[in-house]
Amino acid sequence: MASDDSEITELLAAAVSKPVSMNIDDMLEAHCGEFGPWQLKHFLLTCTAWALEAFFTMVMIFADHEPVVMCGSGSTGSSCDVCRSDPGSWEWVGGPHASTVAEWGLVCGEKYKVGLVQSVFFFGCVILSSKLP
Repeated sequence: MASDDSEITELLAAAVSKPVSMNIDDMLEAHCGEFGPWQLKHFLLTCTAWALEAFFTMVMIFADHEPVVMCGSGSTGSSCDVCRSDPGSWEWVGGPHASTVAEWGLVCGEKYKVGLVQSVFFFGCVILSSKLP
């Protein structure tokens, strides 16, 4: 019986050795392998997807810009209140097609739609980024 106890003690002592320290590079190499053609292809496809998404983000900055308004009296800027003026008493300085805001009349009570479209776009980006590799 004593020999059985000593064998068990030896086995337990061998099992309680110091843990092997691994860093992230060792883990990646053990489970994913070295950086090869597949990793390069995946990296390039991911970068391309993000570069294309950047164009859509930048389009919103320019398309949703609210152009300057000119009142019938010739004043521009903050002195001309579009919301309190009659619809025909002011006009966009760059014309009615200067931006999406000017073309669709997204001012005053309709101004929330600009932010709503941007929020829906970025919500879609979040959902799709979790679904696509």
